[in-house]
Amino acid sequence: MPALSNYFNDEDDPRKSNAPRHKFCDLMTISLLCALCGGETAVDMEHFGQMKEDFLREFLELPHGVPCHDAYSRLFRLMKPTSLQAFFDKFRRDFAAAHAEHPAIAIDGKEMRRSFDKAAAQSNLNVVTAFAHGARLSLGMTQSAKGGGEILALRELIEILDIRGITITADALHCQRETCDLIVQEGGDYCMQLKRNLGDMQADVRAFVADQDIEYNDQYTSVDGDHGRVEERSHRVYDVPDYLAETHQWPHLGAFVHVVSTRTAGQTASSSERLYLLSKCVTAQAAATLIRGHWEIENSLHWSLDVVMNDDQHRARKDNAPANFAALRRIALGIIKANTAKGSNRVKFKKAGWSNDFLRTLIQGF
Repeated sequence: MPALSNYFNDEDDPRKSNAPRHKFCDLMTISLLCALCGGETAVDMEHFGQMKEDFLREFLELPHGVPCHDAYSRLFRLMKPTSLQAFFDKFRRDFAAAHAEHPAIAIDGKEMRRSFDKAAAQSNLNVVTAFAHGARLSLGMTQSAKGGGEILALRELIEILDIRGITITADALHCQRETCDLIVQEGGDYCMQLKRNLGDMQADVRAFVADQDIEYNDQYTSVDGDHGRVEERSHRVYDVPDYLAETHQWPHLGAFVHVVSTRTAGQTASSSERLYLLSKCVTAQAAATLIRGHWEIENSLHWSLDVVMNDDQHRARKDNAPANFAALRRIALGIIKANTAKGSNRVKFKKAGWSNDFLRTLIQGF
């Protein structure tokens, strides 16, 4: 079993005076292993420790026995969410090495529907996550900042991550001048959808791409078919004309992308148009990959968290517990997805609980 103490440092232990009866590293290691076996709560962690005590004692001392659920609950309430960033740093280094040619990160928020606390007048927690295109790994997360919601949380993530040479994709909510400027200042590029939140600019760009006399730089068309429907997407990349650049003063704007999607299901056909802002001009196929890749955060992360890990139903509410449990679930899901064994994510979580040998293989890289 790897030395997880390299990632769980005692310096991050927030417990004071006589509270640290159990070692910080022991608690965090059991928490992670429990999450890899499908555990969700502090009570699950206590029972996991009891059932796996012989296995755990192979690499943990457990001087005072298996911790009870109150020990985990207290720790996760007190611990700063940034203490789990070491695992995200590990993922980020692996991602940069394996995806150096065309790296991109999608950033999006997800609300935890059961994290509200009426007695404390606390609304649902919204977690903003950075997710690697292609690698399908969570690289970092933060909770929405008070007064600024997802917008400020995304900017906080940008400052935490090393995004040099990486393209950031986000939905229309984050198509903000300050955000795009920050991304480029940090050494990255952006691909943002342009929608009604920037009405005047959207109207001007839409009129520009609708002009039949305007020449585009490149075009790429893709066709997908599944579940009885066929969708054709046409991507065109345009240079930014001087008059639009002067009118709207968008920071570091390098190109527009115009996407036309035509969807056919039986005898019914529908079409839609979308516009994107890019900080640098790329080929139409590269733009299509960025735009399509952004939705991996919904399909590969958010869907898995809800369906496989029951994220929406988690009831942790007090102090830092909701954010810390959310981070633990993302770390566990990232480790599961990184495993190359056959089987779905759901099956791998179950296999980890059934087989100590399989559980060992999941974290050999740590």
